[in-house]
Amino acid sequence: MKTKYLSLIFLFLPLFSSADVGDLLITEISVTPTAGEFIEIHNSGATAVDLTNVYLTDATFAGGSIYYYQIVTGAGGGGGFADFHARFPAGATIAAGEYQTIALNGSSDFNTTYGVDPTYELYEDAGTPDAIPDMLEARAGSINGQGGLSGGEVAVLYSWDGATDLVQDLDYVVWGDKVEAIDKSGVSIDGPDADMVASTYANDTAIASQAVISSSAHAGGMTWQRDVSLNEGIETQAGGNGTNGSDETSEDLNNTFYEAVPTPNMAGTPPPPSAPNILINEVDAVGTAEFIELYGTAGASLNNVTVVLYQGSDNTIYDLIDLSAFNMPASGYFLIGDATLPAPDVTLPANSLHDDASAVAVYFSNVSNFTVGDALTTTDLIDALVYDSGQADNATLLTLLNAGQAQIDENANAAAATESNARCPNGGGGALNTVTYMQVSPTAGNINNTCPVTPYYATADTTNATTLRTTLHNIIKGHTSYPYSSGSPNTWEILSFADEDHNAAVDNDPNVAEAVWMVYKNNSYTYNGGGTQPYNREHTWPQSYGFSNPTNNAPRTDAHHLMMSDVGYNSTRNNKYYDNCNPSMDATCTNASLQTTQYDGDGDGITEGGNTGATYPGNSNWTNNSVFEPWNFRKGDIARAMFYMDIRYEGLGEVDSTGTPEPDLILTSNPALIQGSTGGTAYMGILSTLIQWHNQDPVDDIERQRNEVVFSYQGNRNPFIDHPEWVDCIFAGGTCTTAVPDEVFSNGFE
Repeated sequence: MKTKYLSLIFLFLPLFSSADVGDLLITEISVTPTAGEFIEIHNSGATAVDLTNVYLTDATFAGGSIYYYQIVTGAGGGGGFADFHARFPAGATIAAGEYQTIALNGSSDFNTTYGVDPTYELYEDAGTPDAIPDMLEARAGSINGQGGLSGGEVAVLYSWDGATDLVQDLDYVVWGDKVEAIDKSGVSIDGPDADMVASTYANDTAIASQAVISSSAHAGGMTWQRDVSLNEGIETQAGGNGTNGSDETSEDLNNTFYEAVPTPNMAGTPPPPSAPNILINEVDAVGTAEFIELYGTAGASLNNVTVVLYQGSDNTIYDLIDLSAFNMPASGYFLIGDATLPAPDVTLPANSLHDDASAVAVYFSNVSNFTVGDALTTTDLIDALVYDSGQADNATLLTLLNAGQAQIDENANAAAATESNARCPNGGGGALNTVTYMQVSPTAGNINNTCPVTPYYATADTTNATTLRTTLHNIIKGHTSYPYSSGSPNTWEILSFADEDHNAAVDNDPNVAEAVWMVYKNNSYTYNGGGTQPYNREHTWPQSYGFSNPTNNAPRTDAHHLMMSDVGYNSTRNNKYYDNCNPSMDATCTNASLQTTQYDGDGDGITEGGNTGATYPGNSNWTNNSVFEPWNFRKGDIARAMFYMDIRYEGLGEVDSTGTPEPDLILTSNPALIQGSTGGTAYMGILSTLIQWHNQDPVDDIERQRNEVVFSYQGNRNPFIDHPEWVDCIFAGGTCTTAVPDEVFSNGFE
């Protein structure tokens, strides 16, 4: 099929070869302001390219299964939702090295915004034709006098000869969310050729693994621009649907595009490079498998990043590690360590790190700026750890840190040979701060999830329900929020570990989430990241009850109440409040399509669920138009998530890390109060039933382990998992003393 396709290209497009078309790139995108919206293309090749059969579109509608490649059947979207699907004018060319712009809001607004004319305008905005060529409709009605780039969006540059089954990707750019993203893998389609045989697309990168330029729009008066090197980053150059087999959906756009002042019709001037977002996350200097672990943004370039090792004997450099040839791995963990560790990114010779008072420092400065024997410097410093194994503090080395930060003793537990210094929670504390370092079992190249939390509830006041509520809120508020979907880590990654399937048949590596366990259905799915999957994220406290924009606000992304769910079961639950739904008392209650799988998702060797039949409650979930009753094994888990949300979100004028006012979330036994709300005060229930479920289904080990995982990311805990007796105090009017020892800190879950 590939030979046939290339021969047809040659027949219909004699002026250029497919390799020439492949030299076209999208090099600049303006999303805001509306008047200045444009897309710029560039010919990076050595010869002119005929654009007659080249198309540009943002017209995809995943919800309606409408995609640009359906142009071969006369479809392909455009003309609605402010989307466009355009073809370049017949005979249009782009010279070697030339930049051309397409004004999406017309040439007049473009000229007013930038003081120059575009090469093309998407549609005629002047009433009568002007000197600026108009783009052509890819199909009838596919422009409709409108453009518009907003929210999550995709721009695709592609070619099609008008005769074959498949289009050919030239460049593909995604920003915002991935609702408009494309994955053509395995799609078979029969276009206008005469053979009446469908052709099949090669694999694209799965949407969940596609990069976006940014999760939000660029600033007004700026644009996104491709690096002047015209580099396509880690884009795969074989086995895809672009020219010469490239996979245009695999480009790491977050690294190949930057934000800068608009430069329409010309090459951009990149801003000075900024230091990558990385921290020293863990250091093991004593023992047989020494390592330094960096933690930060997946894919971030480490060009001009240097790790410097200082010795405390004279406070000079004793070794240098140049990271300029590397990027941060997709996992977000970069490992510099002993060869015996699993796949270090940089291998350290044995016994490379000094055991006594010493320091590890990371600089955004080329290795050529340092020499072994040089004195300590703080210029271009990104992060540092000053450590020892029982030696006295070194005042000179401590100048690497923020004022008041401590030197960390790896031997604090008299176990330096088997413990490391690690940030607890993972990534916590901030650059040049050591306050969150603790001594734990090493987790080289993985999340720090074994952190002790002994003093966590030291300020909890159990005098009465009011004092306990207030002090618990102050302990758990202000947690670290992570993006809902974009970046790394995000809530998909957190939940992959929080709701990991621990069945021995699939859980081969405790540091890798191979499969995820569903809250309502009790089944398991292979974990394939986010995006369109058979599983999704269940907001046990529904978003419509108190959550406002933006999408990354604290309650929406709070993993203590987010749980992995089968898509169908989540859809059936919708935003119904929790209550018992007994069909003998309410004939509208049903468990149809809500029964559970018999499965050991918690990995304790005992299967739960299944064998539900028609008996209430059995091992089924039950529902009607208003309420949802989960199956018995997960009732307590959900109840305690609801108690957490009530205490965590008290309003009180507090704002989250996005600047969004936090809502006041309240549990109630009055269903009339449970109404949709965006921010402010919002209710959820039914409180009396949740208390019943909490008592019926006590805390178990898998729930404790989930609490640890979420804590390792967010830095806050669900107090009702650690202290289930506090439910009686705060919500049921019972005793308010600490009835049992703080066992969570001594039972192995620390």
